[in-house]
Amino acid sequence: MTRTAGQAAAGRAADGLATAGSRAAARSAGTRPAGTRAAAAQALRPAVPSTPAQHGRCDRILQAATAMLSAGGEDALQMKELSQRADVSVATLYRYFPAKDHVLLAITLRRYADALRRVSAELPRGETVRERVTSQLLRELRAAQREQQLTTALSRVLTETSRTYSEMIERIEHVHLAVLEHVAGAGGPVTEPQRQVLPIAKDSFAAATRRWLAGVSSPAQARFEIIVGCRLLDLPDAVVQEDLNRAAPPVPPVPPGPADAA
Repeated sequence: MTRTAGQAAAGRAADGLATAGSRAAARSAGTRPAGTRAAAAQALRPAVPSTPAQHGRCDRILQAATAMLSAGGEDALQMKELSQRADVSVATLYRYFPAKDHVLLAITLRRYADALRRVSAELPRGETVRERVTSQLLRELRAAQREQQLTTALSRVLTETSRTYSEMIERIEHVHLAVLEHVAGAGGPVTEPQRQVLPIAKDSFAAATRRWLAGVSSPAQARFEIIVGCRLLDLPDAVVQEDLNRAAPPVPPVPPGPADAA
């Protein structure tokens, strides 16, 4: 069966998390003394599931972890209990998720990959790019409000995690942007200036969500900030391109050549 572009991107995103984690762990190990680098890299490198049985174990781990986070927040996510709930050994758990942050990042990536598959099968709501993206981000905010303890843990790992996990976080942001890009174009192409503005709308959503989680703002204020942030998508392409040109570093003048000097 032929997959849509969104479904294919979601599949690639889900398959790539363990690989990104492996690279991140190796990079972290490179900061250690030479005598411990190899052992540390091997200890932190997540295994990549390849068989149906291995994928099933990882699925059970992530499902159990999601339930634990939803019920009790990040403090409730204890690795030994997680292994018991997922019906895997502690050694198996650490083979695929060497640290708690690996679990949180994997859950986050899976949720956005699922969202990408979902919007790929739906007709986006709204007549304009702004209306469609606003509708999607408000939908995500409502989901966050329904699962506040889970959202708090996943938000924390995206903002406070060591740079060791930067590749995994970058992959998550890429998939989130793919969701918004698909919604923005209603399944069709998005102009390059619109694509440049989408990360700003996404960041407005993330900042509004964090302030709401911290108790700094109300749900109504969070919705307002998201709506206002998305209004940037109404800017004409020419205006966005002009601002991109202004933000670009100046091009140094080319020194005259021998022929010019003559």
